[in-house]
Amino acid sequence: MAYLYKNILLKKIGILGLGLSGRSVVNYFKNKDIKIYIWDDLNDARKVFKNKYCEISDFNKVSNLKKLDLLFISPGISLDHSIVLLAKKLDIFMTGDLDIFWEELFLNEDKCIAVTGSNGKSTVSSIINFLLKSNKVNSILGGNIGIPVLNLKSKFNYKTYVLEVSSYQLELMENLKPNIAILTNLSFDHIERHGSFRKYVKAKEKLFMNQNSSDLAIINTDNKEGKKIYEKLKLKKDGPKLIEISLRKKNKKTFFYDKGEIINSIVRNNFSLGKVSKISLLRGKHNVENILLALAAVFSYGISNKKIQEYLPKYKGLAHRIEEVKYKNNILFINDSKSTNFTSTKVALNCFENIIWIAGGRRKNENFSFLDDDINNIRAGFFIGESSNQFFRYFNNYFYSKNCVNLEIALSESIKYAELISEKVVILFSPGCASFDQYKNFEIRGESFKKQVLKYNR
Repeated sequence: MAYLYKNILLKKIGILGLGLSGRSVVNYFKNKDIKIYIWDDLNDARKVFKNKYCEISDFNKVSNLKKLDLLFISPGISLDHSIVLLAKKLDIFMTGDLDIFWEELFLNEDKCIAVTGSNGKSTVSSIINFLLKSNKVNSILGGNIGIPVLNLKSKFNYKTYVLEVSSYQLELMENLKPNIAILTNLSFDHIERHGSFRKYVKAKEKLFMNQNSSDLAIINTDNKEGKKIYEKLKLKKDGPKLIEISLRKKNKKTFFYDKGEIINSIVRNNFSLGKVSKISLLRGKHNVENILLALAAVFSYGISNKKIQEYLPKYKGLAHRIEEVKYKNNILFINDSKSTNFTSTKVALNCFENIIWIAGGRRKNENFSFLDDDINNIRAGFFIGESSNQFFRYFNNYFYSKNCVNLEIALSESIKYAELISEKVVILFSPGCASFDQYKNFEIRGESFKKQVLKYNR
């Protein structure tokens, strides 16, 4: 039986990159009478995934590419990859998982809430999904947060998809049209992939490209690039309805923060949901921002103030994001492995006092001086990974520092140092770097930290 995708008769598809997203595409198409060809630059990935549903095909060869009706590009594959450039030259139709999801799985009666940004998108999307599910909305969370979008359809008929969307996914996206789209913030990130900050911002902006007046865009305007996108959408003919989120201003028709309270100014006479410390377990100013963004989305969806007040205090937060692991002998252990850039680590450093900091890994193109105003609370630093010596050389000028190479040594040295201090201290694992020099991802890195911490019984 012929299989049509966007009016293309699919007989042969190629999948470039065999990570979670690539595998989800194989699983989606494997029973659809389509010949599936796969390729990954890593031989181990190719060997593991060889099965009866697909055939290994070297896409570096023109003859192998030319026979394809469609080439799927995994989010982890740069658009400057030699195979992608060759496919462009040969005019091969290429797509990513967001558009396949939109064309194949999304139904007219479904709803889509999509969240992007440099930091906070996992927290915002998970708060939204938690509050929707708590209010008996048939929702599911996926995307960049860990479950590929093509794995979201199951025996359940989900009606609301909450998607965390990365700039990598958005590069190839053409058709996704979220009912509610959210921009958390924009900072200098993933430049090694996109080539420039301008191109990175452009990729994020695509999330709002297809929205019209029936949709809603929620934008944090406390940074320059977010403000620019907000103003651009404001001028767009038949553009989306807009909600502006800011910690600096008390705007009308939004949610804002005032004297420790969350205020809903969308309703007449404003409505206070209460003190953040009373209605949320989350720490830090950055989480106030995350909460405002999430609440604007769920209230617009139809969740009442009363229901928000009832369920938000039950949300416990994400693993690996300023996560309390253990408190023993006046030492609080915090796992912030998800901090893969200095912007995230800056947030964590402002949440605590008397910090013993563990950091390092594969450093991004960021200056250490960015953190100069945030290190007054640090007592000592123990550094790991391929950037450990760079951290040591810079921060040794400010506080006791040690190059420990790996996490196990750094944690052991941190505990020894902490036990010399009579007052309460915080051992904060907030790397400020990618994990790929020593770990497959930040989750495995964070789990390693937690496992070692839980062994501490002195």
